[in-house]
Amino acid sequence: MDLKAMQKAVEKYTLKEPMTLEELYDLMKQRWNTELPGTFQLKKGLMGKSILFDVYMQVQPKVTIKDNVVTVRKISNSTSVNVGGGPGIDIKASAEYKKAFKEGGFKNAVSGGPAYFNGVCDTMREILSDRI
Repeated sequence: MDLKAMQKAVEKYTLKEPMTLEELYDLMKQRWNTELPGTFQLKKGLMGKSILFDVYMQVQPKVTIKDNVVTVRKISNSTSVNVGGGPGIDIKASAEYKKAFKEGGFKNAVSGGPAYFNGVCDTMREILSDRI
């Protein structure tokens, strides 16, 4: 994976016709393959509704839609635990990094989170291909 792909934080798709977030969520549920990266849920928050994916290596894809523009955004999400006022450690992310390192070496451990985000973007492009 090249450096530019690792740094990508936002991907946008312009649809032919406007769609609601609920319609997009239903379309994703119909077309999402279980072998593809991540699971997702429709969530309501302070900033409105969105479709949130699971967190992997501190990366969480977030999908929103406004009129006919679908936006996939990379959110950094970590849960740190510290003991005695020392530096915090994200235990879940550390375990994911170790597993990725064992499976594919240093390169896989470094590019795991961005690869997950890019996989979600690629899958969204496939799902929306007939509507773009």
